[in-house]
Formats: sequence, structure tokens, C-alpha cells
Amino acid sequence: MRRLLYSLVLTFSFVPLFAQEDSTSVDGDLSCKFRSRQLIAPVVLIAAGTWGLADHSPVEWMEKKAAVDLNPKAHKCKADEYLQYVPTVAHLGLGLTGVKGKHNFRDRVLASATAHVLMAGACNTVKYTVRKTRPDSSKRNSFFSGHTATAFTGAELMRIEYGWGYGSAAYAVAATTGFLRVYNKRHWVGDVLTGAGVGILCADAGYWMLPVWKRLFRIDQKDAYRQAKKESRRTIVAAPFYQQENKAAGLSCSIVLY
Repeated sequence: MRRLLYSLVLTFSFVPLFAQEDSTSVDGDLSCKFRSRQLIAPVVLIAAGTWGLADHSPVEWMEKKAAVDLNPKAHKCKADEYLQYVPTVAHLGLGLTGVKGKHNFRDRVLASATAHVLMAGACNTVKYTVRKTRPDSSKRNSFFSGHTATAFTGAELMRIEYGWGYGSAAYAVAATTGFLRVYNKRHWVGDVLTGAGVGILCADAGYWMLPVWKRLFRIDQKDAYRQAKKESRRTIVAAPFYQQENKAAGLSCSIVLY
């Protein structure tokens, strides 16, 4: 039992070690640019999780040990039902509290929406293609964990937007979500590993797609127009006049925009 717990702790704690460099530490907005090193974490996690589908693999051994030795009395902890959404909510809302992020609220919504749509599509497609039975034998849609994918999508969005200071806390919440999915016998270890990898990859893709949406919907052009209109100045010069010869009076007005 102790050996299994050590294995699970190591499994969920090594995720940040493969993370990309903090994009907030360099000049320019690199968070929306594809870099090959960003694939390291998701590829390793997805490969390890998929390995659990093979017979007699180390991941399968860990899965069987967890199913038998972890939480033998099958206690239920429902915290994972809510924890999965915490990183995403924080990603969208933290900037509204005064914390400086890399993008405005609109851009965060676009990146988050893209990431979660991609994640949900991949999750549901794979779940009902592989049809792996859950540890509690309730359904045949275990691979991979949607709760874990949701949590890690939000965690990676947090890391990209606010750096590792807040990102580490988000990853801790995501790892806890993954652990509880195994603890509650709702998922195998491999399901959780793959879910984490897919979540990270989809979050990165959400930011990669952000410049595409801006060009497609001409968002930057509209912002530039609004800003120029906001910064425009008007000068109005008015002067009265009177012509004694014609006994006429009036008011001349000149408006200058710049």
C-alpha cells in the first residue's frame, strides 16, 4: 500500500517538471507562438497513459494496485466534481481582481473557449471509441478522464496567463482532481495521465489559436479604430461678427479634428 501511494504521488507530481519556460519572463507575447518544447509534457503524459491500455505494462500494474489497495472501503469524496473547474474560473476571473495577466478578459475567454472545445471533443471521441470499463464497472467510458482533462486545461491556461506563481497552485488543484478520480474508483491511473496530457495540449492550442481568431474576426483592427476614436480631439472655435454696413450679425464657427 505504501509503495503504491509513493508511486501515485510521483506520478502526479512530475507533471510540472516537463513544463515550458515561464512565458512571462521574456519580452514579447510568446504565449501565442508554437514552440516544439511545449509538446514534451503532453506527449509524455499521453504516451504513459496510453501505455496503461497494454497488458502487463508498469502503468497497468499501478492501475490494478490502485483499484485494490487504494481506498479499499470505497469511500467517496465529491470534491473532484467541483475542483475540476477551479483553475478555469481562476484563469478568467483573476485578472478582474487586479492581478496582471498577459491578455485582456476577451482574449482569455477566446483562449479558454477554444481550449475547452478542443478538449471536450477529444475526450468524448476517445471515450466512446476505446470504451474502457471504469474501475467501479459502472460504464465503459473510462479512457480518458474528462475531469482531469478539464482541470489540467485550466491549470495550463493559468500558467500561460499568470506565470508559475499562480500556475503552480492551479496545477496542485488539477493533480488533486486526478488523484481523487483514482481514489473514488472512477478512473484508472492511465486515464488520469492521458487526461492531464490532453488538457495541457488543448490549453496550449487555445493560445496558439488566439492570433487566428483575431485575424479572422479583425479584432485588432476594431480595437485600433476604437482607440483612435477614443483618443481623437476636437477643437471648436466660435466668434461673433457684426457688419455695420448691412446691419447684419452672426456667429462663425470652426471645428478642427486631430
